Amino acid sequence: MFKVFIISVFLYVYLTILLRLFGKKEFSQLNVFDFVVFLVIAEITTMSLESQELSVIESVIATITLIVLDRVESFITMRSKKLRDFFEGRPCYIIYKGKIQYQNMKKLRYSIDDLCHHLRVSDIDSVSKVDFAVLETNGSLSVITKQDSQTHLPDALISDGTINEEALQLLNKDVSWLKNELKKKHISHIEDVLYCILEKNGLYVIKK
Repeated sequence: MFKVFIISVFLYVYLTILLRLFGKKEFSQLNVFDFVVFLVIAEITTMSLESQELSVIESVIATITLIVLDRVESFITMRSKKLRDFFEGRPCYIIYKGKIQYQNMKKLRYSIDDLCHHLRVSDIDSVSKVDFAVLETNGSLSVITKQDSQTHLPDALISDGTINEEALQLLNKDVSWLKNELKKKHISHIEDVLYCILEKNGLYVIKK
């Protein structure tokens, strides 16, 4: 009994420290890879407590391996948008410029009842008041009303030096147009831009 107590205390302290390695990210913001890591860590910890098949030392080695893999995944995805989209998924428009994107809803199996529920949670009583509604990768719905909307598209055209070509296509713009607009702001290199979005009064740019 005392052995179980000591092991439980050790695992509690160990897992608390281990989970701190995930950083300040909220649980609602975890991507699929992070979520899988949490599930496997929980299963490994349970096995080490309930059976003799997995020792505490083996569980520590296994969980450290998972955390290292998670850190490697985070490091790689921070430097590759394609891999980031693969691991974390991509946000999807449910309402775009005031129009419901029914085909997107069908692909996501997202019903009109789901949409109305999320709008009510955001204190919005009608779809007619919404300019943009984006289903985020964590399942939450981000809503921008027509009254509050200040952008032509609530997606960054440039994020950390990388052009969002899909956003440009939605705006019927191309890379040449974007570069010309940046030159007007005396910016010659895309890599120098941390954040860029098209507001209704022009480009809003933050340099690195």
